[in-house]
Amino acid sequence: MNRSDYVVQALIDDENMSADLAALYPAASKIGDAAASFIDKADTFIAKKDLYGLSAETVAKCVDICQNVVKEGAAISRLIRNPLHSREAIHVSRMEDAKPTAVQGGIDEADDGE
Repeated sequence: MNRSDYVVQALIDDENMSADLAALYPAASKIGDAAASFIDKADTFIAKKDLYGLSAETVAKCVDICQNVVKEGAAISRLIRNPLHSREAIHVSRMEDAKPTAVQGGIDEADDGE
């Protein structure tokens, strides 16, 4: 018998949510929901208003910020649901995100050093 919940259990350590933290879970879920809703509305807004230039760049930057908020909201939800096993995964993910890229490090990949 191949059941999908067995696969999920193998991928995510089963840990009971602390009663102390349970009240925070709905609020944490709303963080990602609000950011995702903004992304959807911003996309529609750009198309509807036919934005370009500074206005389009501003909305696009807001969408970029919201993409990170969605990720952070998911991390918050995981941490509340599974505090013992998700701390390390969140730490590793943040370390990977903090690694400088060629552009962030001040070296533009298109620039050959001249």
